[in-house]
Amino acid sequence: MEGEAERIYREERGLLLDDEAASTRDAMYEQAEMIERELEHMTEQIKSIINTVNANKGGELDATDGMTPLDIVVRILNNQLSSLMWVDEKAEDFWIRIQKLANQGPATDHESTRPRLWLN
Repeated sequence: MEGEAERIYREERGLLLDDEAASTRDAMYEQAEMIERELEHMTEQIKSIINTVNANKGGELDATDGMTPLDIVVRILNNQLSSLMWVDEKAEDFWIRIQKLANQGPATDHESTRPRLWLN
């Protein structure tokens, strides 16, 4: 059966190479495979970065001596809350800087038009 498939492929190969739609489809398929490989590689990199950040932030789950699953969840949520608070602080600073640039004056003149950030 493999020999027959190889023979048919050799006979039809010339026709496939001449067909513009088929060659375009093949090129797109090769690009899709390349993108899939790159995404898999990026996924592995992101997992590695997350593990590194968790280890550096005290989020590692290896040291669970006497910790219940609830304690572990609380630790993770506390780490996430700390990160969100930092993002909120930076967003607030950024908003103030934008207002100062827009008004060429202090940001307190437009406090009422300031967007409500998640922690305010």
